[in-house]
Amino acid sequence: MKKLLLMATLAVAPLMATSVQAAETSTKVTFAKDSYCGSFTGNIKNGKVFRLWLASDQNLVIRNVGDDRINMAYVSGPSGRLDGDRYDNETSYITESKGNHYMKVYGNSSHSSVEFCAY
Repeated sequence: MKKLLLMATLAVAPLMATSVQAAETSTKVTFAKDSYCGSFTGNIKNGKVFRLWLASDQNLVIRNVGDDRINMAYVSGPSGRLDGDRYDNETSYITESKGNHYMKVYGNSSHSSVEFCAY
């Protein structure tokens, strides 16, 4: 009986790890009516994951609109991580497929302002 229980636990453990990783908490980015942009102001010093549903072939632009510095850890969509192009205070990504996209952003202070735009 103990052996059977151990085998069942070992079979379920990888599934549990996968669901925990997939369930990393994220903050949904919302756009005001008739706007292409949404924003967040607050503490991202330890990193914060944002979520935004996008169509394929959209240009996602993430801008630093505050006085501190921000750093993009990653942007990933349903097809995997996206490569971005960095310009001055913004980073631009072209989406590959429609669905939820996750963006992890770090700031260098306890108060940052970030804008997310999709064109």
